Amino acid sequence: MTLVLDGHVVSVAAVTALGAGVGVVAGMFGVGGGFLMVPLMHVALGIPLPFAVGAALCQTIATGLAAFLRYRKLGLAEWRFDAIALAGSLVGVDAGTRLLLAMEGMGTVVVAGKPLAVQRAVVSGVYAVSFTVLAYVLWCKTTPGVDEEVQPGPLARIRLPPYIDLPAAGLRRVSAPAVAYTGLANGVLAGLLGIGGGIMMIPILLYGFGFHIRRAAGSGILIVLAVAVLATVQHAHYRTIHLGLVIPLMVGAALAAQVGANLTRTLPARTLRRGLAVVLLATVAALLFKLTR
Repeated sequence: MTLVLDGHVVSVAAVTALGAGVGVVAGMFGVGGGFLMVPLMHVALGIPLPFAVGAALCQTIATGLAAFLRYRKLGLAEWRFDAIALAGSLVGVDAGTRLLLAMEGMGTVVVAGKPLAVQRAVVSGVYAVSFTVLAYVLWCKTTPGVDEEVQPGPLARIRLPPYIDLPAAGLRRVSAPAVAYTGLANGVLAGLLGIGGGIMMIPILLYGFGFHIRRAAGSGILIVLAVAVLATVQHAHYRTIHLGLVIPLMVGAALAAQVGANLTRTLPARTLRRGLAVVLLATVAALLFKLTR
């Protein structure tokens, strides 16, 4: 069975398999998976970028919801962090989206001898730089012995009242404004890049607040869900949501996310962190490959 999207023929089986693969990754790391889904659909399956972004956002809802329910059952989610950061994230999404739209019509720039729209060049550059830095930090910061311990990070030590306790993360007297502004910054990046934002939130939770990798994966997922829903509504308004593409993608992703969430409990924290670093670098490689073709 195939689909035709803007003149491109796409296999439904391939879409379902892709959704399942990304669903496992999303479930393991507590992210929506849109950061990986968009490059893979665009590069591997040749799906036009607007439809790829719209479908990835819908898929993020499926994986995010499945992973959130599983993490809640496993007791790994810190809902207090989610609740406070959520408001800031939604405001940030609007700001990031406005910034993205403001870059339309700014002309082109030459990259590697190829003319590119300013908007595409900026977004791709932010993707490449931020993901490379995150991958480096995730890989190099992993140290045996210390890796399993929970130690308050610099953001958790900010003394700006009011304060909240995050018992599921083992943290006390964390600044609520610091959490809210973290959500705001994450939302801006999410709106600019068209992703749920979980891939940015995980390193912040790990190194900014001092969450353990398993708690970080279980926390922040509610933010991913809310951001994805808001962005999906916007894309539906512009008619870039194709149900024939979205449904098999969401089915494969939602089922596989449960498997990924279960793997989080069995794999060592060092393996999880470095695994996420590899996924980030692979995403950058796929993006740059498409950009320079």
